[in-house]
Amino acid sequence: MKEPKDKSISYLFWIAGCVGCCGLQRIYLGRYFTGVLYLATGGCLGIGQLLDLFLIPGMVDEENLKYLALSGGVGYGPSFQGQNPIVMVNRVQLPARTESMEVSILRICRDRGEATLSDCVIDTGAEIKEVKAVIRNLIHEDLLQIHNRDSDGSVVYKAV
Repeated sequence: MKEPKDKSISYLFWIAGCVGCCGLQRIYLGRYFTGVLYLATGGCLGIGQLLDLFLIPGMVDEENLKYLALSGGVGYGPSFQGQNPIVMVNRVQLPARTESMEVSILRICRDRGEATLSDCVIDTGAEIKEVKAVIRNLIHEDLLQIHNRDSDGSVVYKAV
């Protein structure tokens, strides 16, 4: 696995550009194409080399963030000493994504085979007017069918 990158080493490679070895900092930071391009063009006539003076901190942080993500994002270890802290990638349990009302109603109708308005209101916990509006929209979008149940004549909705 790759090792974390150090800003001071990147700047040492940048200084090497002052004596004609432009682009070493980019190669060190995994930007091989532009590193070779800098070597061949004298740091794009010095302009790219000068820009890197300001871009190096961001490039190092980006590489270290990738390193943390690939290594499991555990801690801010001793290998990062002397560098500015970057955003840590910790394993955090994100809250469960809540379903939209439309998806909830479609799921209720699919799982039950058919569902009444009261089934949808009870299972979603939403207001009757809101559930009715969502059901009307789902029928309009051809995602629900409406019909009467043969056994008791109740209005039921079926997922298409």
